[in-house]
Order: sequence, then structure tokens, then C-alpha cells
Amino acid sequence: MSEISPQKFLDFVSFFDKRNPNHIEAFKKLASEIDSDLMEDDADWVKLYRTAPPKPEVSTTDSANILINKEQLASIWICSPSLIKDEEVSELNACLNQFAVNTPSRLRHFLSQTAHESGGGRYKKELASGWDYEGRSDLGNTQSGDGPRYKGAGYIQLTGRANYQAFANFIKDPAVMQGVDYVAEKYPFTSAGFWWQNNRMNQLCDQNPSVRDVTLRVNGGTNGLDDREMYYQRCLKAIP
Repeated sequence: MSEISPQKFLDFVSFFDKRNPNHIEAFKKLASEIDSDLMEDDADWVKLYRTAPPKPEVSTTDSANILINKEQLASIWICSPSLIKDEEVSELNACLNQFAVNTPSRLRHFLSQTAHESGGGRYKKELASGWDYEGRSDLGNTQSGDGPRYKGAGYIQLTGRANYQAFANFIKDPAVMQGVDYVAEKYPFTSAGFWWQNNRMNQLCDQNPSVRDVTLRVNGGTNGLDDREMYYQRCLKAIP
């Protein structure tokens, strides 16, 4: 019989639900069988549990907490850290903090999905011309040239005049309406985070979903599922 690892036990604790009577009974049973010394109020683990965690380090160049560093991002994207610019890491972390993508599950799914959508960070905008979107009133493309101007930008592609305008209003940057090139260069992760928040992806990630579950909401189907799974496995290693 194999032992439950500390990480696996942590998973049990993390998903403990007071509304589930089986969870309550299971932990009562554990408490009744555990070493009595560990149940003392001044046991070492109790003292550690009650001790406030250290404050996270803050970037000297950005007010956002560093949740993902360049080496982690490079290991996910399968590239050399030297190919990633400091400002890209800064924008990523600003995004993660702004949209509360700040737990292992949220980070792993966000970064694996954006890695797939961008070819491992290689593509910040849609490769197609965008003329297929021309005249699409459902995307708010009502003016001549809106199709290519507002084609997919960022690591989860923001598409259409209406969505660009909503993002511009949210981020309070009217220059977003310049179009795809501006968003792709300045807000590749932030625009993806905006979509992530609007589609309640954090809430989904908190339910311990599979990559398939997340892909269905991101993609509307399972396109590229094997590739998304591959990036998710890389995220598991990069984000303990």
C-alpha cells in the first residue's frame, strides 16, 4: 500500500468542504487516530500553521508581485530565457496580479492555454489577415477596415471593435483603439487576462478542472487538446 505524499495530503486539505459530511467524518477519523502529541495546542505544526507567512517579494521595477519569473516562463514556452524581454515578464506579472491569477491551478491553466494559443509566446496576434471579420456586426465591426484593424490580438485573441472598446474602457487606455498592433505589443497578457476574468475562468480553475474542461471554455471545443495538455504538464513542473 503506497503512502500519501505531503503534497497529496495538502490537496485533501485544500479541497476540504464543510458542506460535505464525508469530508467531516474523514477528518474526524484522522484526528482520532493521529499521534496524540500532534493534537496538542502547542505542537510545532500548530505554531507554524498560526504563523503569518512572509510578505512576498516585490519587483523593484514594477509594483506587481512576482508570481512567474523569466526562467519559469521560458521552461513553459520551451525557449531560452534570453529570448524573453524583461518587459514581457513585467506585463505578465501585472496581468496575473490584476486578474487574481494567483493560485497554482489558476496559473497552470492560464499559462498553458496562453502558451498553446500563442505557439509558446511566438505569436502575439492572429496570423490571418482579419478580412474575414469585415462587416461582422456581432463583433461591432461597423466601419470600413475594422476586420483587419481589430483582428485577434494578445495571447487569447481579443477580436472585434466592440471587444477592443470594452478592453480600452476597462484598462483606461484609448490608444487600444489603434488596433491589433498596439494591443499585441503592449497588452498581450493583459488582454488575455481581461477575457479570462470576463469568462470566470478563475472560478472554473478553483474546481480542480481537467485541461479538457478548461479548453472547452477557452476554445468552444477541444482543438489542440494534446498541445494544451503538453503545456499543462510543463506548467506542473514549472509551478509547484
